[in-house]
Amino acid sequence: MISKLALSKIFNRISNWSVPIISVSSFVPVVVIYVLSNNSPSARSPQTQSLPSLSQIPSPTQKWEKPVNNSSSTPSQDSQLQSPKLKQKSIPPQEESEKSQPLKPKPPTPSPTPQKPLQQLSKPSQPPQAQPVVNRATLPPAPPDYSAPNLEIRVAVLRDAPGADLGTSTPASIVDRDGNVLKTLSPSQGLRVSPSGSSLSVGDWQLPGVVFVQPSGNGLVYLGDRWFRGKMLLVTQGNSILAVNYVNLEEYLYSVVGSEMHSNAPMEALKAQAIAARSYALVHMIRPASPWFHLGNTQRWQVYKGVVSEYNTTQMAVNATAGQILSYKGGVVESLYAATDEIVSRAHGGRGMSQTGAYDLARDGLDHQQILGHYYPGVGLARLILQQ
Repeated sequence: MISKLALSKIFNRISNWSVPIISVSSFVPVVVIYVLSNNSPSARSPQTQSLPSLSQIPSPTQKWEKPVNNSSSTPSQDSQLQSPKLKQKSIPPQEESEKSQPLKPKPPTPSPTPQKPLQQLSKPSQPPQAQPVVNRATLPPAPPDYSAPNLEIRVAVLRDAPGADLGTSTPASIVDRDGNVLKTLSPSQGLRVSPSGSSLSVGDWQLPGVVFVQPSGNGLVYLGDRWFRGKMLLVTQGNSILAVNYVNLEEYLYSVVGSEMHSNAPMEALKAQAIAARSYALVHMIRPASPWFHLGNTQRWQVYKGVVSEYNTTQMAVNATAGQILSYKGGVVESLYAATDEIVSRAHGGRGMSQTGAYDLARDGLDHQQILGHYYPGVGLARLILQQ
């Protein structure tokens, strides 16, 4: 039977292996969940390079191929950038997702869309070790008008980089931290971004040391050798730059699920991965790795490659589980997982989901709720809801 948790109850029910869900209210108005138990203008134009126009935008039935960068290891201003092409292929499963030490940059000032600081919480304890008995955590279908909260996650996609190629798929603005438009970009422009002391060099422009690249509409940002949804924060850090992708949480998961699992894995295994990845991401939104970003894009966190790892199957899995997380006594579970049982045992003390194990359970007929019940015993499912 489903029960609505009062905010006061959520504050009081901090478990030994979860992070209080009410901490999300520090960056959205209010979040409540329904929980079920496991038993239920420039003086001159910059030098540019031609970016081929993008004829299509990613859709739930298409996948972007990784863009090809024809430049050398240190591309020049006139190097060529190519847009991604559509194709279908499988991605091998990645190694374990582990936590790393946070980067220590200078704290940022408010962004063009400032958010309240995220509360720092102590590290949650690990969940109980998985048991062989398979349980089910059921969750009724979402209301017809339900949509996942529009939460924005900040993912470091470049760190300690000497520079990168930059472009956009639609007209874009480069703005400072106060939201003032500094320059504009057209889809045909491809510029080299590099550090310049306390400033950023973007083509022939000298810009402040912290800027945002914001494409119009549903445009994409090209950075390095990949396309990304959302907007991009660029920060100079001495002799290197930091790039942070600000992207919708659900769209972020399209890529994570496709990076962490085979795109042709059983759908129930992909759904289980989507829920586990969403829970893990939400914990780091509450407890960020750095003043600049919530988490990174590598195996030390969750692998995130931008639209290159989006597939129709991974988008379907994320959409089918929209807003769902793992919860224990009113908190969000930091749902650890890895490729195999051996890695789970070595890296996480046997506590977490084996991705290959999830494949096997799904092929044996178990649904995603049973798979999660197997690897996270005693844990329930919850749905994030914004209080009006």
